[in-house]
Amino acid sequence: MKSIGINVNTTKDNNGDTLDFIVNLIRSEKKNIEVKVYEDGNGLDEKESAKLDAIIVLGGDGTILSTTRRIYKHSIPILGINIGHLGFLAQVENSNIKTSIKNLIDGKYDVEERTMLQCTYSYNGETKVYHGLNDIVMYKGVWSRIQKYEVFINDKFYNTFNADGVVVCTSTGSTAYNLSAGGPIIHPELDVLALTPMYSQSLTARTVVLDGKSKISIRVKKNNENIFLSVDGQEWIETDSTVAVDISKSNYKCKLVRFGDNDYFNTLRKKITFRAKECEGEQYESDKAR
Repeated sequence: MKSIGINVNTTKDNNGDTLDFIVNLIRSEKKNIEVKVYEDGNGLDEKESAKLDAIIVLGGDGTILSTTRRIYKHSIPILGINIGHLGFLAQVENSNIKTSIKNLIDGKYDVEERTMLQCTYSYNGETKVYHGLNDIVMYKGVWSRIQKYEVFINDKFYNTFNADGVVVCTSTGSTAYNLSAGGPIIHPELDVLALTPMYSQSLTARTVVLDGKSKISIRVKKNNENIFLSVDGQEWIETDSTVAVDISKSNYKCKLVRFGDNDYFNTLRKKITFRAKECEGEQYESDKAR
């Protein structure tokens, strides 16, 4: 490994202590490695970033998603180090940074490829294309009335329902907005897409899990108010409600660094179950035993 990038969320590492620790750790392990630091993603869009052998992300899930948006075309493996709140996508916690950095430099890791989404629509005669790792969300404006959505799957009519919005997610994104909207948790190794209506008035409007090759088209039946489109929750794009949004699996993959001791169900238990109990005022099971 000759070149490593580090994208740091400066709001999570205010004093730069974690960043400095990791930079010094890398250089102590291998002095001739080039270390390129990016603050809040600035500079990741430049051509030089395509030459990175790997990129370390310091932050939470939002920082990993933001990094993915900028580098997905270059197939650079991402190692997430959680210094945020949830960190479901992050492989590393503070307690095992040193071991993880050493294994990264020594090449003792696997690369896990995650399915990404592509979202396409036409606006003012121009075709807009976006790529995301977690989800594509269509949502009514804050002050708008509930909307009627018409859904086609592989050019065949599926359903029409009234709802605040629609979430289409990958298996990776199933634990994000999809879960909050009542959708299922899907194991990340499954090549599927899930479509979840958000807060629908119809009792029959439920999540449908589809083959990963499926092509989804969503249209809004009421055209008097604009609709907002979100890709991985990174930004909300206002669109004309008359547009048809086409969603399918992207040709690109997100590559995540994974170590041998990674256990998805252990992560699921800690990040989802325990955090939910913590929000409700309960202690972790490990804390109760102390």
